[in-house]
Amino acid sequence: MPKIVDHDARRRDFIAAAYATIMEQGLANTNLRAVAKKAGYTTGALVHYFSDKDELIREALDFFGEEVRDRMRSAHVDQKGRAALTKTLLESLPTDKRSASSWRVWLALWYHSEASTDMRAEERRRYREWIGRLAKMLDESKSLGELSAIIDSRQEARALVALVDGIGVQFLMSGGRMTTKQMVGMVERAVARLYANSP
Repeated sequence: MPKIVDHDARRRDFIAAAYATIMEQGLANTNLRAVAKKAGYTTGALVHYFSDKDELIREALDFFGEEVRDRMRSAHVDQKGRAALTKTLLESLPTDKRSASSWRVWLALWYHSEASTDMRAEERRRYREWIGRLAKMLDESKSLGELSAIIDSRQEARALVALVDGIGVQFLMSGGRMTTKQMVGMVERAVARLYANSP
């Protein structure tokens, strides 16, 4: 009787192995052979599920990015307006080992997107999602009377994303010497300035 293969489970194995390989060897040094070996399968088995390296990396980033998106969605369910915005921004910071690792992968994606049309499209998709999420919370703040109606929600969301990007890059470039307190303080001060002249 032929062995029954759980294709979903095997696909997840490859995705987990891809993420682990990216973390250990960097995005530029991650290839299908290394990922297959990490997962305990042959390269031939891997290409049955993923056509190329870029597809596998996109899947890995999306799968593990879901954890961050879940935390952000939870922040918006539990709170509204300014409180939700602040909590969401804080969830995006590299404040623990796992989130710092995700930032390293995100930075590698930036670098890799210069030479890959698919990766560039993935990067842009993620930014649209991220900016849209924050803009929605800013619009909610307007509806709640927390924020002036003349504020351009999308532009302010872009500015907040740029702030978080800068903090994440500085954290990585400093070798992790930037403290959680410092990062949280920068975000909270930026939000306080944005809401300072509101009703």
